[in-house]
Amino acid sequence: MHEGARSTSKPQALDNTDWLKTLAIVAVSVGHIGYFFLEDDLWWSVFGRLAAPTLFFFIGYGQTRTVPPHWIWLGFILTLLESWNAGWTWVPTNILFSFALIRIARPQAQVYGWSAFALLVSALFAMLPIASPIVDYGAEGWLWALFGLQHRMYVDGRSTPDACDTAQCSAPPAHALVKNLGLMRLLACAIAAVVYVWQEQKEFAFSQTQLATVILGIGVLSTCLCLFRRGPSRVQPPEAIAGALRFISRHTLVIYAIQLAASELVKKLLPDLVP
Repeated sequence: MHEGARSTSKPQALDNTDWLKTLAIVAVSVGHIGYFFLEDDLWWSVFGRLAAPTLFFFIGYGQTRTVPPHWIWLGFILTLLESWNAGWTWVPTNILFSFALIRIARPQAQVYGWSAFALLVSALFAMLPIASPIVDYGAEGWLWALFGLQHRMYVDGRSTPDACDTAQCSAPPAHALVKNLGLMRLLACAIAAVVYVWQEQKEFAFSQTQLATVILGIGVLSTCLCLFRRGPSRVQPPEAIAGALRFISRHTLVIYAIQLAASELVKKLLPDLVP
Protein backbone atom coordinates (compact mmCIF):
# COMPACT_ATOMS: atom_id res chain seq x y z
CA MET A 1 0.00 0.00 0.00
CA HIS A 2 2.74 2.46 0.92
CA GLU A 3 4.68 1.79 -2.27
CA GLY A 4 1.53 2.26 -4.32
CA ALA A 5 0.76 5.54 -2.57
CA ARG A 6 4.26 6.81 -3.18
CA SER A 7 4.22 5.83 -6.83
CA THR A 8 1.02 7.78 -7.54
CA SER A 9 2.31 11.01 -5.98
CA LYS A 10 3.50 13.58 -8.51
CA PRO A 11 5.67 16.67 -8.10
CA GLN A 12 3.79 19.95 -8.01
CA ALA A 13 3.42 21.38 -11.50
CA LEU A 14 5.33 24.54 -12.30
CA ASP A 15 2.98 27.54 -12.43
CA ASN A 16 3.06 30.37 -14.96
CA THR A 17 3.71 32.68 -11.99
CA ASP A 18 6.98 30.89 -11.26
CA TRP A 19 8.43 31.73 -14.68
CA LEU A 20 7.56 35.43 -14.47
CA LYS A 21 8.81 35.90 -10.92
CA THR A 22 12.06 34.14 -11.81
CA LEU A 23 12.44 36.48 -14.78
CA ALA A 24 11.90 39.41 -12.40
CA ILE A 25 14.57 38.30 -9.92
CA VAL A 26 17.06 37.60 -12.73
CA ALA A 27 16.39 41.09 -14.14
CA VAL A 28 16.83 42.58 -10.65
CA SER A 29 20.18 40.83 -10.25
CA VAL A 30 21.41 41.91 -13.69
CA GLY A 31 20.41 45.51 -13.05
CA HIS A 32 22.09 45.58 -9.64
CA ILE A 33 25.30 43.97 -10.91
CA GLY A 34 25.57 46.64 -13.57
CA TYR A 35 24.71 49.48 -11.17
CA PHE A 36 27.04 48.48 -8.35
CA PHE A 37 29.98 46.78 -10.02
CA LEU A 38 30.34 48.02 -13.62
CA GLU A 39 31.33 51.42 -14.89
CA ASP A 40 29.41 51.17 -18.17
CA ASP A 41 26.16 49.71 -16.86
CA LEU A 42 23.46 51.08 -19.18
CA TRP A 43 22.93 47.86 -21.15
CA TRP A 44 22.67 45.99 -17.86
CA SER A 45 20.10 48.56 -16.76
CA VAL A 46 18.16 48.01 -19.98
CA PHE A 47 17.50 44.39 -19.00
CA GLY A 48 16.96 45.40 -15.38
CA ARG A 49 13.95 47.51 -16.44
CA LEU A 50 11.90 44.32 -16.75
CA ALA A 51 11.96 43.67 -13.00
CA ALA A 52 9.86 46.42 -11.40
CA PRO A 53 6.80 46.15 -13.71
CA THR A 54 6.57 42.41 -13.06
CA LEU A 55 6.85 42.75 -9.29
CA PHE A 56 4.34 45.61 -9.08
CA PHE A 57 1.95 43.70 -11.35
CA PHE A 58 1.91 40.72 -9.00
CA ILE A 59 1.48 42.92 -5.92
CA GLY A 60 -1.65 44.36 -7.54
CA TYR A 61 -2.80 40.98 -8.88
CA GLY A 62 -2.57 39.14 -5.56
CA GLN A 63 -5.62 39.06 -3.30
CA THR A 64 -3.74 39.03 0.00
CA ARG A 65 -4.26 42.20 2.05
CA THR A 66 -1.85 41.38 4.86
CA VAL A 67 1.45 43.26 4.92
CA PRO A 68 4.17 40.85 6.08
CA PRO A 69 6.17 42.44 8.94
CA HIS A 70 9.47 41.50 7.30
CA TRP A 71 8.64 43.83 4.39
CA ILE A 72 8.80 46.76 6.82
CA TRP A 73 12.02 45.93 8.60
CA LEU A 74 13.76 44.75 5.43
CA GLY A 75 12.67 47.92 3.65
CA PHE A 76 13.96 50.00 6.55
CA ILE A 77 17.35 48.24 6.52
CA LEU A 78 17.71 48.55 2.75
CA THR A 79 16.82 52.26 2.86
CA LEU A 80 19.42 52.84 5.59
CA LEU A 81 22.08 50.98 3.60
CA GLU A 82 21.41 53.05 0.49
CA SER A 83 21.48 56.28 2.50
CA TRP A 84 24.74 55.16 4.16
CA ASN A 85 26.34 54.70 0.75
CA ALA A 86 25.01 58.11 -0.31
CA GLY A 87 26.69 59.87 2.64
CA TRP A 88 23.52 59.78 4.78
CA THR A 89 21.64 61.96 2.33
CA TRP A 90 17.92 61.49 1.73
CA VAL A 91 17.05 58.63 -0.62
CA PRO A 92 13.61 57.37 -1.66
CA THR A 93 12.40 54.66 0.69
CA ASN A 94 12.82 51.11 -0.54
CA ILE A 95 10.36 49.53 -2.95
CA LEU A 96 9.11 47.20 -0.18
CA PHE A 97 7.37 50.18 1.45
CA SER A 98 5.62 50.83 -1.86
CA PHE A 99 4.46 47.22 -1.93
CA ALA A 100 3.11 47.62 1.61
CA LEU A 101 1.18 50.77 0.64
CA ILE A 102 -0.35 48.95 -2.32
CA ARG A 103 -1.48 46.07 -0.10
CA ILE A 104 -3.18 48.54 2.23
CA ALA A 105 -4.79 50.60 -0.55
CA ARG A 106 -5.78 47.70 -2.81
CA PRO A 107 -9.37 47.21 -1.51
CA GLN A 108 -10.16 50.89 -2.14
CA ALA A 109 -8.67 50.79 -5.65
CA GLN A 110 -11.13 48.25 -7.07
CA VAL A 111 -13.02 50.39 -9.57
CA TYR A 112 -15.60 49.15 -12.07
CA GLY A 113 -16.81 52.35 -13.73
CA TRP A 114 -14.97 54.43 -16.29
CA SER A 115 -15.31 57.66 -14.29
CA ALA A 116 -13.71 56.17 -11.19
CA PHE A 117 -11.00 54.53 -13.28
CA ALA A 118 -10.17 57.81 -15.04
CA LEU A 119 -10.07 59.65 -11.71
CA LEU A 120 -7.73 57.07 -10.18
CA VAL A 121 -5.37 57.06 -13.16
CA SER A 122 -5.33 60.87 -13.23
CA ALA A 123 -4.51 60.99 -9.51
CA LEU A 124 -1.62 58.56 -9.94
CA PHE A 125 -0.33 60.50 -12.93
CA ALA A 126 -0.46 63.75 -10.94
CA MET A 127 1.50 62.09 -8.13
CA LEU A 128 4.46 61.18 -10.37
CA PRO A 129 6.68 64.13 -9.36
CA ILE A 130 5.55 63.94 -5.72
CA ALA A 131 5.90 60.22 -5.04
CA SER A 132 9.23 59.54 -6.77
CA PRO A 133 11.39 61.33 -4.16
CA ILE A 134 9.48 59.62 -1.35
CA VAL A 135 9.37 55.97 -2.39
CA ASP A 136 11.31 54.01 -5.00
CA TYR A 137 9.51 53.97 -8.39
CA GLY A 138 6.65 55.95 -6.86
CA ALA A 139 3.48 56.36 -8.89
CA GLU A 140 4.95 54.76 -12.02
CA GLY A 141 5.12 51.49 -10.06
CA TRP A 142 1.62 52.01 -8.66
CA LEU A 143 0.28 52.23 -12.22
CA TRP A 144 1.65 48.74 -12.87
CA ALA A 145 -0.04 47.55 -9.68
CA LEU A 146 -3.33 49.08 -10.87
CA PHE A 147 -2.92 47.13 -14.10
CA GLY A 148 -2.37 43.95 -12.07
CA LEU A 149 -5.49 44.65 -10.01
CA GLN A 150 -7.63 45.35 -13.08
CA HIS A 151 -6.33 42.21 -14.75
CA ARG A 152 -7.22 40.12 -11.68
CA MET A 153 -10.73 41.59 -11.61
CA TYR A 154 -11.11 40.81 -15.31
CA VAL A 155 -9.90 37.21 -14.91
CA ASP A 156 -12.16 36.66 -11.89
CA GLY A 157 -15.11 38.19 -13.75
CA ARG A 158 -14.63 35.86 -16.71
CA SER A 159 -14.64 32.85 -14.41
CA THR A 160 -17.87 33.92 -12.63
CA PRO A 161 -21.13 32.94 -14.35
CA ASP A 162 -23.80 35.56 -14.89
CA ALA A 163 -26.24 34.78 -12.08
CA CYS A 164 -28.54 37.67 -12.94
CA ASP A 165 -31.23 37.44 -15.59
CA THR A 166 -30.88 40.63 -17.65
CA ALA A 167 -34.65 40.86 -18.07
CA GLN A 168 -35.29 40.91 -14.31
CA CYS A 169 -32.18 42.60 -12.95
CA SER A 170 -31.40 46.32 -12.93
CA ALA A 171 -27.61 45.77 -12.58
CA PRO A 172 -25.47 45.65 -15.76
CA PRO A 173 -25.10 42.15 -17.21
CA ALA A 174 -21.97 40.36 -16.08
CA HIS A 175 -20.66 40.05 -19.63
CA ALA A 176 -20.89 43.84 -20.08
CA LEU A 177 -19.01 44.39 -16.82
CA VAL A 178 -16.33 41.92 -17.85
CA LYS A 179 -15.99 43.66 -21.21
CA ASN A 180 -15.44 46.99 -19.43
CA LEU A 181 -12.87 45.42 -17.09
CA GLY A 182 -11.09 43.94 -20.08
CA LEU A 183 -10.83 47.33 -21.76
CA MET A 184 -9.79 49.00 -18.50
CA ARG A 185 -6.96 46.58 -17.87
CA LEU A 186 -5.65 47.04 -21.44
CA LEU A 187 -5.75 50.80 -21.04
CA ALA A 188 -4.10 50.54 -17.60
CA CYS A 189 -1.36 48.40 -19.14
CA ALA A 190 -0.76 50.88 -21.97
CA ILE A 191 -0.63 53.86 -19.59
CA ALA A 192 1.69 52.06 -17.18
CA ALA A 193 4.05 51.05 -20.02
CA VAL A 194 4.21 54.53 -21.57
CA VAL A 195 4.72 56.29 -18.24
CA TYR A 196 7.32 53.75 -17.14
CA VAL A 197 9.42 54.08 -20.31
CA TRP A 198 9.13 57.87 -20.13
CA GLN A 199 10.26 58.04 -16.49
CA GLU A 200 13.09 55.51 -16.89
CA GLN A 201 14.41 57.36 -19.93
CA LYS A 202 14.45 60.58 -17.89
CA GLU A 203 16.53 58.82 -15.22
CA PHE A 204 18.96 56.80 -17.36
CA ALA A 205 19.17 58.79 -20.63
CA PHE A 206 19.47 55.65 -22.75
CA SER A 207 20.83 55.86 -26.28
CA GLN A 208 18.38 55.44 -29.15
CA THR A 209 19.29 51.76 -29.54
CA GLN A 210 19.01 51.14 -25.81
CA LEU A 211 15.70 52.98 -25.61
CA ALA A 212 14.34 50.96 -28.52
CA THR A 213 15.38 47.79 -26.70
CA VAL A 214 13.66 48.96 -23.52
CA ILE A 215 10.47 49.73 -25.46
CA LEU A 216 10.58 46.31 -27.14
CA GLY A 217 11.21 44.53 -23.85
CA ILE A 218 8.41 46.36 -22.03
CA GLY A 219 6.10 45.72 -24.99
CA VAL A 220 6.77 41.97 -24.91
CA LEU A 221 6.46 41.89 -21.12
CA SER A 222 3.19 43.83 -21.22
CA THR A 223 1.78 41.36 -23.74
CA CYS A 224 2.78 38.43 -21.53
CA LEU A 225 1.17 40.05 -18.49
CA CYS A 226 -2.06 40.76 -20.43
CA LEU A 227 -2.20 37.07 -21.37
CA PHE A 228 -1.22 35.88 -17.88
CA ARG A 229 -3.35 33.27 -16.15
CA ARG A 230 -2.43 31.41 -12.99
CA GLY A 231 -2.16 27.71 -13.61
CA PRO A 232 0.23 24.97 -14.67
CA SER A 233 2.74 26.10 -17.28
CA ARG A 234 2.72 24.46 -20.69
CA VAL A 235 6.50 24.13 -20.32
CA GLN A 236 7.43 21.77 -17.49
CA PRO A 237 11.22 21.51 -17.00
CA PRO A 238 12.91 18.67 -15.10
CA GLU A 239 11.99 18.61 -11.43
CA ALA A 240 15.41 19.83 -10.29
CA ILE A 241 14.94 23.03 -12.32
CA ALA A 242 11.24 23.30 -11.49
CA GLY A 243 12.00 23.04 -7.77
CA ALA A 244 14.52 25.88 -8.01
CA LEU A 245 12.03 28.06 -9.92
CA ARG A 246 9.29 27.38 -7.36
CA PHE A 247 11.68 28.32 -4.54
CA ILE A 248 12.58 31.60 -6.27
CA SER A 249 8.92 32.35 -6.91
CA ARG A 250 7.92 31.81 -3.28
CA HIS A 251 10.81 33.84 -1.87
CA THR A 252 11.24 36.48 -4.57
CA LEU A 253 11.26 39.54 -2.32
CA VAL A 254 13.54 37.98 0.28
CA ILE A 255 16.02 37.02 -2.45
CA TYR A 256 15.78 40.57 -3.81
CA ALA A 257 16.47 42.02 -0.35
CA ILE A 258 19.46 39.75 0.32
CA GLN A 259 20.98 40.49 -3.08
CA LEU A 260 20.53 44.26 -2.70
CA ALA A 261 21.82 44.33 0.88
CA ALA A 262 24.91 42.32 -0.13
CA SER A 263 25.60 44.73 -3.02
CA GLU A 264 25.24 47.80 -0.77
CA LEU A 265 27.59 46.30 1.84
CA VAL A 266 30.22 45.34 -0.75
CA LYS A 267 30.07 48.84 -2.20
CA LYS A 268 30.59 50.37 1.24
CA LEU A 269 33.07 47.97 2.80
CA LEU A 270 35.05 46.91 -0.29
CA PRO A 271 35.21 50.08 -2.41
CA ASP A 272 38.05 48.71 -4.56
CA LEU A 273 35.58 46.25 -6.12
CA VAL A 274 33.29 48.97 -7.45
CA PRO A 275 34.05 51.55 -10.17
